Amino acid sequence: MKKTIVGLVTSLGLIGLLAGCGTTKLTTTKTNYRQNGMVAVVKGSTTKKADLQYRINHNHFQKATVKDGTYVIQVPTTTNKQTVTVQAKANGKTVQKKVTIAAGTSVGQYAKIAAQYNQALIGMALSKADQTKAQELQKQAAAAKAGQLAPADLMTLKQRQQEVQAAMQQVQQTQKDQLLPTTPKNGVTEWVATKHVTIRGSVDNQDVMGMTLITPVKALKDKAALKDFGTSFALIAQATGADSKKVMSEFSDYTKKNKKGSQTTMKTIESNGVKFNTGFSTSDLYIYITK
Repeated sequence: MKKTIVGLVTSLGLIGLLAGCGTTKLTTTKTNYRQNGMVAVVKGSTTKKADLQYRINHNHFQKATVKDGTYVIQVPTTTNKQTVTVQAKANGKTVQKKVTIAAGTSVGQYAKIAAQYNQALIGMALSKADQTKAQELQKQAAAAKAGQLAPADLMTLKQRQQEVQAAMQQVQQTQKDQLLPTTPKNGVTEWVATKHVTIRGSVDNQDVMGMTLITPVKALKDKAALKDFGTSFALIAQATGADSKKVMSEFSDYTKKNKKGSQTTMKTIESNGVKFNTGFSTSDLYIYITK
């Protein structure tokens, strides 16, 4: 009788174990997610060997990576609310979970931001003589528009326009690696990658949903590298409508305080509705620009 009971208990245990092996687990940490940096980060857990996929709204499913039973999915935000379907397949079963991504706020139109950033960068790279010509050209163009230039001066204006345009085209070639692309792809892409500065951005049909400015921590101790980073930072702030002087001043104070302290703390600088979330890793400085 005792053996029969033991056998029955053992059999029930095996059945329970087999039933457990046949389940497919899928969870999410939240049901609603918001933008964090340039993306919304959907996290959760699933069966270790599950085939995990996700899709945004009604788009095609994309494969996601499962590591030790957990997953992380980065979803670029848009100006509209999105639905993400997470799907796990394991043990012959399919399980789905749906979460929402809140609508984000556009930092601005890409074409306008890129044009202002690139024009300023090209202007700063001109020689002093060409910068003077460009400034005089602006004054003459304004006078011509108001009908205050003599015919002879109009000829000089045309010649000066050609000279400045040629100088700007030459600088555009030498600075092309530092300029923002004319037409970016939708989603998160890398816009600029130089030795001292990396700029990434998230675009949704010309709406810039966020940007990330990255520089090596060691660059903050090198004058040439610091100049390149500072120029990019100030121009991005200006192009997004922020007060670049205020932003750079607060950033300077922040970095001075963090020279000997912990470099893992985040600092948020805000100007005219634009947020600059600043933080350090062990090797790089990250600045996330959002609204």
